[in-house]
Amino acid sequence: MTRVIIVDDDLFVRTMLTQLLDRAAGIEVLASYANGAEAALAAAESKPDVALVDINMPEVDGPKATALLRAASPTTQVLALTSLADPSAAASMLQAGALGFLPKDLPLPALLHSIQAASHGVAVLAGGASGLIDKRPVAAVPELTQTERQVLELLAAGHTNEQIAEQLYVAVSTVKHQVSTLLTKLGATNRVTLAVRAHELGLAGPAGAS
Repeated sequence: MTRVIIVDDDLFVRTMLTQLLDRAAGIEVLASYANGAEAALAAAESKPDVALVDINMPEVDGPKATALLRAASPTTQVLALTSLADPSAAASMLQAGALGFLPKDLPLPALLHSIQAASHGVAVLAGGASGLIDKRPVAAVPELTQTERQVLELLAAGHTNEQIAEQLYVAVSTVKHQVSTLLTKLGATNRVTLAVRAHELGLAGPAGAS
C-alpha cells in the first residue's frame, strides 16, 4: 500500500485528488493539507511514501514545502503538482528535493502509475511536465566510461539502482557511485535533471515516467 499526502491550497484540487486516489487499489490517502508547514509537521509522524505538492502556494510555496517535507521525512518522495509552465519554479522544486512533476490534468491511470513509480524512487516527468525543465545551452559532451554510459542509459529509462545493478551484474554500491559521478560530470542536481541532461546531450533516450 502506497501512502500519500496532498499539499495544495486549493480545496477543490485537494478534494478531487483525495476522492480519485481513495478509489484506487494500492493507494491510501493519509491526509490533505492547505499549508506546507502543517504538512511537514504531520509527515514527521506519519512518514508518507509520496507527497503531492502544489508548486504555487501562498505563504509556504512549493519549493519551501518540499524542503520542509524532505527534512521532516527523508523517506517521503515529493512529486510537484503543477498547472503552470514555469521553468524557474520547476528548477526550484528540483533543488528542494522533488523527484518529479505531475500536471494537474494528468489522466488517472498515468497519475497512479507515476505515484507508484515515485514510491520506488523512480524519477517522474509525466505528461508535458518535461517542458518545465530549463533547457541549458548545448555543451560539450563529457568523456564517459562504457559503464557510466550504460548506467546513464538505464537511469534515463527510469530504472532504479537495484534494477541497474541487476542488469549490469554489479553491486548496488557501484551503481550509486556511478550515479554520483554522472551527477558531477553532467552538472545535474538529481536523477530527474540527470536524465534530462543526458537527453539534451544525446547520451540517452527521452526522459519520462517509468
